[in-house]
Formats: sequence, C-alpha cells, structure tokens
Amino acid sequence: MKIISWNVKNGLNNIEKIKRISSLAPDIAILQEVQNSQKSEKHFQFEDCLWVGEGKARGLGVGVFTFSKDYKLDLLVEDIKYEWIIPIKVSGKENFTLIAVWTKRMPSASYGKVLYNAFIEYENLIKNGPVIIMGDFNLEKRVTSSYSGLGGKGGYNKIIDLFNSFNLTSCYHHINKEEYGMESKYTYYHHQNLEKPFHIDYCLVSKEYIPFIRKFSIGEVSEYLSVSDHSPLIFESELNECSAKGKDELGNNKIEDKEISNLLI
Repeated sequence: MKIISWNVKNGLNNIEKIKRISSLAPDIAILQEVQNSQKSEKHFQFEDCLWVGEGKARGLGVGVFTFSKDYKLDLLVEDIKYEWIIPIKVSGKENFTLIAVWTKRMPSASYGKVLYNAFIEYENLIKNGPVIIMGDFNLEKRVTSSYSGLGGKGGYNKIIDLFNSFNLTSCYHHINKEEYGMESKYTYYHHQNLEKPFHIDYCLVSKEYIPFIRKFSIGEVSEYLSVSDHSPLIFESELNECSAKGKDELGNNKIEDKEISNLLI
C-alpha cells in the first residue's frame, strides 16, 4: 500500500500537479489545499473521495482520494471539530484508521494548539490503532508562533511528548535517526524560496507497525517546487502482513532498508 500526502497549493489547477500525483501511483492520496472533488480538475480520476473544507463551492480543504477499488473511505466522526484534522476508517485490502491533516489556525489557537487539542479529542481512535496520521501539520520548532498557547517555547516539546504518550512514531525521524526539531531535510519552502526551508509535514504511525514500513521518502524539491511550496510525503507499508502475524510477533520483525529522497518539503 502506498499513501502520499501533498499540499498542492491553491488547488489542482495545473495539469502538471496531476501528472506528478499520477507518477507516484498512490493507492491513497491526502491532498491539502484542494477544492471539493465535485469541482476537481476533470483530468483527475479517482475511485473514492472524502473532502472536508471551507465552502463546498469554492473553498479549499483536504481531499482524501483512493485510486483502487481495494480501499473504501468512511468518516469516523460526524462533525469535524478541528480544522482540518480528519479521522477516517480505511477498509478493504488493509484496515486501519487514517487521520488526514491540514492544520489551520482557529480563533485564539495556534496550529500546534489545534493539533494538540485534536489529538486529545481523538485519543481513543489513535491508541486503538493501527493508525496512520499524515499531512501538513504546520508545526516547526523554529517558528514559536506555530505552537503558541502551549506554554511558551516548551510548547513544541509538549506536542512531541503527546505523540510519544500515544505510542506514535514519526517515520521520518525514525528512519533518519534525527530528533524532532533537528531535521536536516525539509518539506516546505516559504513562497517557494529555497532559502526559506521548513519541516512542517509529518507521517506518524503506531510504533508497533514500524516493522511493516517498506519505504518512506520525501519528494525531490526540484520536481515539485515549480508547482507547489511543498514536496510530498511518500509512505509504503504492508499492514496486512502485520495483521496476519499478530501483535505478539511484532518485536521479532526487522525493518527493511529504506530508500529516502535527498530533499524534504
């Protein structure tokens, strides 16, 4: 199974964006800053879609698309309380909880505070995994305003501590053996400027499913910067193998070598 997450910047208004998505050949795509699927570019073909966002007619939001009949999507909550952190049940060839993310500031709440509160709200969904949480978190340790309202400079660590307490691991940090906030690769370039790089996109998974990751990478910035300020996250796994083996055997599985792209964002 391959899942990608990519903030496409201002909609699928460019055939080159669609070509790049197609070239990645995902089973599931989480796309931030897209219009409602009913308004999507006609050349963008998919099997199933859930879209949540601002105004169904013209607004932008998060679209989660499948490109295979092997996967079905269902919302796990009736009301999306936090913009836009979306719990979804994925069923079919593999069964798991997917939380698609495009964190937005809300009144009196920073990106990080919205994210933190959403994780608390969805604690049971996260802890009862398997869960994959993937998207544009808009969270960067160097940018203190991205997590204001959570105890000053310690707010970033408060969020990371919450990840750990929920038994979540970041694929990037695990594979690259880097600490949170010390990333050497990036996922976002402000105003598409190579001199303004940040790491604000994440892929978190339940720790016990780490052995079943087949690949995690970040798209080459040279391939995406002309059409977006983000590069995609690319995640491949075999969760069905995990289900077959059972949780008791997880500790005996070794992680395969990972193929990581040279640049993030």
